[in-house]
Amino acid sequence: MKSFLIGALLAFALAHPAAAREGQKIAVALAVDSGAVMQIGDDGTGVAALEGKKLDEPTPWVRSVALHFTNGKYDWAKGEKSISLRGDATLEEPDPVVPGQIGFAFRKIGDSDHRLLVIANGYDRALVYRAQIRVKGEDRYTDVCMVPPGTHAFEHWPYASERILMADFRLESWTNGQAPRCE
Repeated sequence: MKSFLIGALLAFALAHPAAAREGQKIAVALAVDSGAVMQIGDDGTGVAALEGKKLDEPTPWVRSVALHFTNGKYDWAKGEKSISLRGDATLEEPDPVVPGQIGFAFRKIGDSDHRLLVIANGYDRALVYRAQIRVKGEDRYTDVCMVPPGTHAFEHWPYASERILMADFRLESWTNGQAPRCE
């Protein structure tokens, strides 16, 4: 019974966002098919609020982006080779971005092993963060790109991962037309 209870508590914790505070720093852990909404403080670094979010079914737009990613065309895109979705991409009308908050959704794509992180940045500055993904029980740092203001960003992994841990959030100034920095 004790091992069942521990297992149930662990499953609950991984299904909801977790926050670990160290001064003003915060880390957000999301299990597959979970999400969160976050607000950043006025200074652009301190997290003002964080709450878990039950994910609805993917919208037609998110489905079209996932389909675009999983067709194999962009599996090579890493770091400086990352791309923006435009050109020949046939996508649905984009979902709205809620001003004054950052939304996260970490999804399994259909029946595949692929994972998709969707971030909606509702601020007037770019969001920068670091991330680790857990693959086969091992945490690994992964390349991520800054999220331009007032838009969505997608991070795609063409293999199974159990969760994502994001930290070191900050907002940076942004100039229209600049390319997102990937690290």
